[in-house]
Amino acid sequence: MRDILRMVLVLTAICLLSAFSLTALNEGLAGQIAKQQRDNVQVPRAREVLGETPADFAERYFEIEVDGVSWAVFPRVEGGRCSAIALESTGRGGYAGDVKVIAGVDLESGAILGVRVTQSSETPGIGSRVAEPSYLRVYRGRPLKGTAFSLRAEGGDIEAVSGATRTSAAVVDGVRRAAEFVLAHRDEIVRRALGGQAGS
Repeated sequence: MRDILRMVLVLTAICLLSAFSLTALNEGLAGQIAKQQRDNVQVPRAREVLGETPADFAERYFEIEVDGVSWAVFPRVEGGRCSAIALESTGRGGYAGDVKVIAGVDLESGAILGVRVTQSSETPGIGSRVAEPSYLRVYRGRPLKGTAFSLRAEGGDIEAVSGATRTSAAVVDGVRRAAEFVLAHRDEIVRRALGGQAGS
């Protein structure tokens, strides 16, 4: 009986030590993982939706936190003015979970420049089709004001991908959230972009 108790105590100690070690490792790597995500996924997708960008584009990145949600903003600043931004947003309700998108927004015309998916767990070949540029063109040129950012089946302006309605709804939800954020915080976005506050 004493041997069993000793074994249980040793195993418990090993499990606790492993849990604390993994937690510390995860927290220590969180910043590096976020940087890799930004450099290898967000920045290239932001460039895709904005088109030509200045050399210091990636360094101008900043975050704005509103109601506990952190918004990643990539401004295009040229000639002393912020003409456009790319903004990452999360769309809720995909078939396999949330879908993250980057929406490019022309701040002068108030229209969507383009949309790209940055993170999705949707089924390859079905739900993943919403990430194809040929489908995402449906958002290009849509004004932030006046566009019903929901699916046509729900009375909105956006057509769903056939067979991937829930995933299409998650993407349009992400774009809608981005549009609402820009409309509500445009002045702060421009002020931060021109203030040169990189990072967060």
